[in-house]
Amino acid sequence: MEHFLPTTQQRSLTPTKALANTQYSLRGKSSMGKNDHTPRWHGQGGMSLVESLIGLVVLTIVLVSAAQLFRVQVMHLSLSERARQADTQANNVMNSLAAYNQSALPDTNPFSGKSSTQTIADGDQLSLNTNVCQTAFACDKIVRIPQASGSGVDYTVLSWSQTLPTGSSLAYYRGWRVTTIDAAKHVRQLTVAIMPADLNNQPGDAIEPLALRQSTVVQRQ
Repeated sequence: MEHFLPTTQQRSLTPTKALANTQYSLRGKSSMGKNDHTPRWHGQGGMSLVESLIGLVVLTIVLVSAAQLFRVQVMHLSLSERARQADTQANNVMNSLAAYNQSALPDTNPFSGKSSTQTIADGDQLSLNTNVCQTAFACDKIVRIPQASGSGVDYTVLSWSQTLPTGSSLAYYRGWRVTTIDAAKHVRQLTVAIMPADLNNQPGDAIEPLALRQSTVVQRQ
């Protein structure tokens, strides 16, 4: 049996074909790689835009929530200061009335719809009878006056009919009821209510007092 060896021309062509096949294979892989990467870059760009939008929405929500929380805290501090001042005013009026002689402090009742001895519970709404406030020693007003320098304010007592100073604003109405329980023993029942005068509240409006004090005292004759 005869064996034929490849000729020189055949031997030289074989590696060339192999190289060509290899290059074609590489070119095919390279093309496939490009085709694979092209949509991938577009997808990454789209995801980045979505992530940015989500981040912006989250940041907006955080900022809005922080602003609302700050506003609530400021409002809470303002209401707390308002209530503290009302408590101070109620204590001041009660101490002042208790120090009067019985003969210098006549009975009076400025609370509309309440009898002279009727108990007033915490949370009850009260309104002031402006006619009684005008004619009897039963009510006055507290005004808020800005200080000349800084952001502080001063609180000043005005009689019921007195005109407000320029630049001031009403803060509270103060009303007090005086009832003689036992004249011979000089026993008096005192009721003090501090009503809000800001936020367009009128003295005749029925509203819950910011502070309420009730006490039975023995006065000098």
